[in-house]
Amino acid sequence: MERIEIISLTVPELQRMLDAACEKAIQKYIEAQKSPSDYEELTLEQAASELNCHKATVRRKMLEFGIKGSKIGREITIQRKDLKRIRGRR
Repeated sequence: MERIEIISLTVPELQRMLDAACEKAIQKYIEAQKSPSDYEELTLEQAASELNCHKATVRRKMLEFGIKGSKIGREITIQRKDLKRIRGRR
């Protein structure tokens, strides 16, 4: 284990160090929140746009890979994790 020895540290210096560490942790958390969740629901139009294909192709791939979408009103949605499966097998 690495040993750190602090000889003299004023309260304001300690506060600045803690503030910097907290700011870094907050920024890391914010960046992690920006990345899309694997369980994010995408419409067929959004999925087709990400795959650069027609939404009928997305439907066909869903049938081919046995992916079940969700129906919200008239809209069919697909989870991002399933979209990754389709993208990997294109």
